[in-house]
Amino acid sequence: MKKIKALADRGADGERESAQTLLARLMEQYGISETDLEEERRETAWFPYSQETERRLLNQIIYMVTGAGGFGCVGTYSGRKRKKMGTECTAAERLEIEANYAFFRAAMEEELEIFYSAFACKNNLFPSEDKAKPRDIEELSPEEKARYMKVGLMAEGMERHTLRKAIAAGETE
Repeated sequence: MKKIKALADRGADGERESAQTLLARLMEQYGISETDLEEERRETAWFPYSQETERRLLNQIIYMVTGAGGFGCVGTYSGRKRKKMGTECTAAERLEIEANYAFFRAAMEEELEIFYSAFACKNNLFPSEDKAKPRDIEELSPEEKARYMKVGLMAEGMERHTLRKAIAAGETE
């Protein structure tokens, strides 16, 4: 956020205007004033997540921004873990964590979809050919072709898992 503010203050004409717009939007979205950005006061900030992969990503982003890992949240009465991660940070760091988490969570979801497709492809988790209706390559858009290429390349690097391997491994034990 401080980098965006510096760009908004000292950037070239087009850069300055877009940085000012972005800064104003982020400050309004997260309820932070310019004085909050300039303060170095550290407070505990809590960030929600919903899945284990998101928790791991959030912890990595907290580490990237603050140099320290986050900590978990436990309910006062129940003693059960809550799906929140906390850290001691400044207002600017909190903004940076939230913006990075939103961006990288969306990117990770896209990549996990490609991973899932590659895994299904590598392990042949599709109906037999007489039940499937494959699409012709000419019917695909350039974006779909690029996605299938990415899926194929990812699948090449994966190990194929078969039920026969699992049964054979069970027999040796």
